[in-house]
Amino acid sequence: MPVLWAVLAIVCAICLLNLLLTLAVIRRLRQHTELINRGGARPSAQGEITLPAGARVGDFRVVTVDNREVTRDDLREGMLVAFFSPRCPSCEEQKPAFVRYASGLSGGRDDVMAVLLGSPEELGGLREELSGVAQIVIEADVDGDMSKAYGLGGYPAFCLMGQDGVLAVTGFRVDVLPGSVAR
Repeated sequence: MPVLWAVLAIVCAICLLNLLLTLAVIRRLRQHTELINRGGARPSAQGEITLPAGARVGDFRVVTVDNREVTRDDLREGMLVAFFSPRCPSCEEQKPAFVRYASGLSGGRDDVMAVLLGSPEELGGLREELSGVAQIVIEADVDGDMSKAYGLGGYPAFCLMGQDGVLAVTGFRVDVLPGSVAR
């Protein structure tokens, strides 16, 4: 009889250990799912997906798909710069709110720049959807000039410009922008 109790105690201990390990794995999977849903973001130690608000954007020189050259000197106060990728579920989720917000800016398309990360083939649909509300810049990946200048660590990313190339507001959701409506 004592052997039976000992075996039962060992089985209970193993089941309890298994339960604890399973809970730990589930917790870790939830953290990974949150990162994936945020677009593969790798925020900095301060939790930012780009340079933080108050930082000055680095120098860059890019050409839009409309063949217009843009540099940091072209950034104006109130201008919205967004980063999207077609491989990003969070980008797809934030796209309608971005289009609504960008459509409401007084400067129209001239006050909005969308940086699309990926190959031209995979960007076709996204480029078409956003070209009505934004100037489009295409970069192959986060090593592009604008991505580096903004310290891009993931996407989607939304940056509202302040004066002299300084970031006023940054975030990975449109609802961080002033006057936006969270949906």
